[in-house]
Amino acid sequence: MSRVQRGFGLLELMLALAIGLMLLAAVSQLFVSSHQTWRVQGAATRMHEDARLALLRIAQDIRMAGMFGCLRLQPDDFQDPADQQVFARPLVVGTASLSLVVAELPGHAGDPEWTLLTDCTKEARVYKGWVPGSKNLTAVPISQHLYVLKNNKLFFNRSGINRALVEHVRALQVVHVPGERVDLQLTLYEPTLQLEQHHALSVALRNRVPAS
Repeated sequence: MSRVQRGFGLLELMLALAIGLMLLAAVSQLFVSSHQTWRVQGAATRMHEDARLALLRIAQDIRMAGMFGCLRLQPDDFQDPADQQVFARPLVVGTASLSLVVAELPGHAGDPEWTLLTDCTKEARVYKGWVPGSKNLTAVPISQHLYVLKNNKLFFNRSGINRALVEHVRALQVVHVPGERVDLQLTLYEPTLQLEQHHALSVALRNRVPAS
């Protein structure tokens, strides 16, 4: 008496293997596509956040440019006469650059380049470096900030110290509309993923600054 043995034939085995390979290829393709989407979305988010922070920082300096106290500064108010020329142009637009002479907000690290001591009624005097105020005189720290695009990086310079704010910058455009605003345009490009972003911001001028 013989027992009938049943199993998979070669044809069935090859068919099952082919179906398995097709499913594996589909899952792999889905994984690669999802991973690429995740990379692009992650890079886009980082680029957007970097650009947003950089533009907000520049905007803050633009709003503080030319804020030199309550009184109009006169030539005799400067300890060093050469500083008068710097203060006379608190906002200068260059090729892919922006120079600002700003009143610094409290908590800024490091000493300012100048200090304005004023009582906002009749006395004002600009000194080099940091000079503490007194009971009758308010001390306003002032420094020159420079933003410049170099080697696809946006650099921030203060007191001769350079540091990169944003990488992968393709273009920086600054347009000064005298008496009204400063228009900023920042273009970022990620070469590995070939991802390009355009960011723009208009900043209203709070203080009187001459045309650059």
